Amino acid sequence: MESHFNVSAFTSLSIPSTVGNVCGIDFSQDGIFLPVLYGIFFTIGTPLNLLALFGLYKLIQSENVLPVYVINLLIADLIQLLTLPLWIDYYANGHYWRFGPWSCQFMGMCFYISIYAGIFFMCIIALERHLAIARPLSFKHLRNLRFARWIALAIWILIAVPPAIAFDKLFPKQKNYTLCIEKYPSEGSFITYRLITLLVSFIIPLSFIVALHRETVRSLMAINSFSSEEKRSIRGLLTLLVAVFVTVLGPYHFIGCVKYIGLLIHSSTCVWEKAVFVPYQLARGFLSLNSLLDPVFYIFLRRDFRDVAGNYLPCLKRMRTRSYRTEKTTISSQGCD
Repeated sequence: MESHFNVSAFTSLSIPSTVGNVCGIDFSQDGIFLPVLYGIFFTIGTPLNLLALFGLYKLIQSENVLPVYVINLLIADLIQLLTLPLWIDYYANGHYWRFGPWSCQFMGMCFYISIYAGIFFMCIIALERHLAIARPLSFKHLRNLRFARWIALAIWILIAVPPAIAFDKLFPKQKNYTLCIEKYPSEGSFITYRLITLLVSFIIPLSFIVALHRETVRSLMAINSFSSEEKRSIRGLLTLLVAVFVTVLGPYHFIGCVKYIGLLIHSSTCVWEKAVFVPYQLARGFLSLNSLLDPVFYIFLRRDFRDVAGNYLPCLKRMRTRSYRTEKTTISSQGCD
């Protein structure tokens, strides 16, 4: 039909030839998939995260520590979501950034800072659950709201500083350069930087979360004061945390490592860049899936949140009533204070 949007025709008319011919890569290959995917994430994820933030803010007033870290996780998701409209425009136009180099660097930093912040806060959530269950008395003085807020602030600073320094060196501002935070072909220093960030931001956090999961479950099984249903609920929360981490971050980090290791050993970098372009872009797109999974993860595992949200959304209230028949305990009664 004539009304159908032709991405290839649009990009050939609108984009300088110097962009479309970099390494022979056809930048229109992800021109439909990524905009549609990001559009879904933005439309659904934004209200979900705002709703979850509202409910979890109410929990902070009861001196619960865990919601502080969850709120920061959702803030990281929300920052990532707010960058998606510009990325939709960028990919729909065949990787042509038309908003200037300063906005490109700023959006790129926001996107990656939000991803790394989310990784760190997932680790902190796993650690807090471990301390609450395995060592409730030894570290009780660390599990207070003031300490949690300082930890959250320190994480944001730690995450924000390295990209702010690295981006200006790795992606210097060029007036006629229309690709945004992308390089084709990748250079030696950039490849090294990406390999380090990919390994550090996945292998180490995943090992940390899995180890805490194992130790927490082991300690949980030795506690006689918890019922079998309570133990199953806590174990399910921790297992789901690991599953979300692997599902969302695993494909991007695995394909990223394959891409950059291949660039080190492949004789023709452009041939390899062209070969892994589509898989890498698809995996990068699914990084934003956490913006849907994180709020849903905590909405449906915490009945105390559903109690708050149910007063405003009738559908959640009905769901809360049905789930109450099978859910006898809440996460807060399992050491969430």
